[in-house]
Amino acid sequence: MAKYIADPAMNGFRLEDLIAEDGVTFEIGEEYLENDDEDFSYSPFVQFSNEEMLNMLNMNGFEDDDDRDDEKGTVSLCGMSFAKLKTKMTSITSDQKVMKFVKQKGVGEVVPANAQITIHYIGYFEDRDEPFDSTYSSGKPRTLRLGQAYVIPGLEIGICTMQKHEIAVFLIHPDLAYKAIGCPPRIPPNEEVVFVVHLIDYLDDGSADTYQNLKIEEKQSFKHVEEPVLHMLVAAKDCVAKFNIKRAIRQYRKVVDCLENVQLIDSSEEKEMNKLLSKAYTNLGVCYNKIESPRNTCIVCRRVPIPTAKSYYHFGKALYKLGEYTDAMKKFQKAHALQPDNADINKAIQLTNKKQREYLEIEKRLWKNCFKSGEEQTDKQIKVNEFRKIIRELCESVINNDVTRHSLPEGLTEEEHQIVREEAAIAGLNYVTCSRYGRETVYLQKSKT
Repeated sequence: MAKYIADPAMNGFRLEDLIAEDGVTFEIGEEYLENDDEDFSYSPFVQFSNEEMLNMLNMNGFEDDDDRDDEKGTVSLCGMSFAKLKTKMTSITSDQKVMKFVKQKGVGEVVPANAQITIHYIGYFEDRDEPFDSTYSSGKPRTLRLGQAYVIPGLEIGICTMQKHEIAVFLIHPDLAYKAIGCPPRIPPNEEVVFVVHLIDYLDDGSADTYQNLKIEEKQSFKHVEEPVLHMLVAAKDCVAKFNIKRAIRQYRKVVDCLENVQLIDSSEEKEMNKLLSKAYTNLGVCYNKIESPRNTCIVCRRVPIPTAKSYYHFGKALYKLGEYTDAMKKFQKAHALQPDNADINKAIQLTNKKQREYLEIEKRLWKNCFKSGEEQTDKQIKVNEFRKIIRELCESVINNDVTRHSLPEGLTEEEHQIVREEAAIAGLNYVTCSRYGRETVYLQKSKT
């Protein structure tokens, strides 16, 4: 099926769209979809005079005395003859149709097949003053999947020889580039092309995408699902490392959906699946805590098949934020039993204990100043004023601390609840009633932003 691009003037398109076997369909209009991911949007205003781009074009390793710019002392790839480039390049194919020169050595292993890569690149034809394609036109590096025909064959061959942080120059024969046809007027026919590529990062999660290609019965088989799930976990972890938490949550949810659709054949498969489910649910809890969604953290942490100190700790953090100090302490103590030397867990226990004592003190003062029938009007007014003062302190505690809500003691009269509502409104808090297990609890809760 041809790729569909709505309003290309707004959204732009890339060369791989034009060379794709299925073609591309454009629709010109005003509507466009907003991207909810935590990425920078496309910008048409980024200029090519970027210092980093010029550094990539610096070819001092090729200079002759006649070529050196006396003023700047550098030689640029722009305008350099391809014949001269070939003299110091190494062929990475047997037919010499892909040549390579390393400008900056990388580190680690070479890029694995089907990996997800993040690159900066600049593409040149011979005797041209400007590049015909570059990531600098969009103002950010390009992230793509190898093995999906997103780049020309020769460039993919070249990228698969690179290490992380490597900068390399590739000269590619037309047979492995844009062939005899090209794409006039921008891409001439039967033309060699040079790409300067900076491999910023790669992620070996290629098997993650294979899940979508599984048959229905294979998606219910743990042996078919296990490898794609492991790669999905790698991809989710990478999203967290890049602070793309919403995308990480989607990846972990996908892992859970895949695993919960599986039909197990024996206890060994059940054991392995529970390990993976525990990892996915625990990390979902971590992510939900990062985006200040403690309710969702509690939901997923309850579903962890094999609880760990990490899952108990983040469950406790969520309960603490919800003002459930007693339950939070229970989770922190379970985490402490598994990792008694963990500084974060010990600190959480101390903080929760302090909050419990503060809340119990407020509760005692509230009960002491509750209204009683038959009291003298003067005595009652004194208690009303003191009651208001305590509720204000409770409101300030919710506002100024890392919690989303505080519960109120049970048994307050309607008159006392009315005072609570008034003070909550003044403080900008919500008065929320929650029924659970046949009991009704009232909370002072922060407004959602």
